[in-house]
Amino acid sequence: MKSAFTSTVLVALLATSTTALPSLQTSTKCPVVLDGRIPKTSPPSTFDTTSSPFNPKYVKSQNLTWAQIIKYPHVEPSKFDKSKNSIPFEVTISDASLFVAGGKLQPGFRRAGLLLGNGSDASNEGVRTFHWSIRQDPRRSMNLTHEYMNVWHEAGDYSSNQWSLNAGAMLAQDKPIDTNVSTVGLDKRLWKVLDRRNNVIWTTRIERDTWQNFGIVMDIPANTLQVLYSEDYEPLRPVTKPIHSDNSGGGQYQIGILKKPTETETVVFDGFQENNIDEGQIYGGIFIEDSSKGCTSR
Repeated sequence: MKSAFTSTVLVALLATSTTALPSLQTSTKCPVVLDGRIPKTSPPSTFDTTSSPFNPKYVKSQNLTWAQIIKYPHVEPSKFDKSKNSIPFEVTISDASLFVAGGKLQPGFRRAGLLLGNGSDASNEGVRTFHWSIRQDPRRSMNLTHEYMNVWHEAGDYSSNQWSLNAGAMLAQDKPIDTNVSTVGLDKRLWKVLDRRNNVIWTTRIERDTWQNFGIVMDIPANTLQVLYSEDYEPLRPVTKPIHSDNSGGGQYQIGILKKPTETETVVFDGFQENNIDEGQIYGGIFIEDSSKGCTSR
C-alpha cells in the first residue's frame, strides 16, 4: 500500500483501541441498503433511464445527457467492483456543466453529480456505511487552485452537508467554523473529509495512479462519523475513531464533481471559471450498507 499522511493536528482522532470499532468483514456480506455499482453490460445511456441506480434527472446541466457526461475508463475495477463483477465509470465536467436550481442558473459552479437515494430513504436510518472508490484520470485532472466537492451527503433541506470529501484550495467562505482547526489540513493537494461545520476530520494525499477506497460510518442516532480508508485492493481500515457530528435532517449521497469558482462572493452566482474545462473523476464500488449490527465490509 502506498503511504497516506494526515495532518499532525488530527492524529488525536486515530483510534487508540479496537473495542469501539465495527467488526470488519472481508467482503460485502453486510446488508446493502442502496447499490450504485454498474453492471458490465450497461451502456452510458443507462444513466439517463430509470434502470440507473442513480436519479436520471439530477444533478447536471439541462442541456446535457448523462450519456454525454459519463465515460467508461480503461482501468482495472475497484476492490468492491471486483466482488460484484461491476465496472468503474467516470463523471466529467466541461464548460457546459451549468446547473439550474429553482429556475435560477448557478454560473459559479461547474457541476455533475449522481444522486443515490431520495433524502428520506432507508440510507438515513440507524448506522450506515457509505462506500466508494476514486481514481484520477491523468487526461482530465482537477485544477487544484479551485475547491472541489467530489463525494458528499447533502442534508434534506440543502443548507449543508453532514459530511463531504473535498479537494483543492478551500475558499475563505468555506474555512472551518471552529477557529482552533490548523490550516495544515487545508493543503490543496489533500483529500479532506469534512464534517457539517467544515472541520477537517481526516486528510490523505490525492494519489495519481491508484484506487483510493473510502468508507464513512454514519451512526445517525448517535451523531457520529468514522472514516475508513485503504488503497488498491487492501482492506479498509479505521483511520479515525467515531467523531461527534450533527447527522440530523436526512440527506442524499452524491458522487461526482462540484467545482467552485475562485474570486467569488456568493460562490453560487459569481466568480471565475477558466475556459475549455475537461475534467473527470473515476468512481467505483459505490454502495451503502447497514452497519447497525456492527458489520462493515472492508
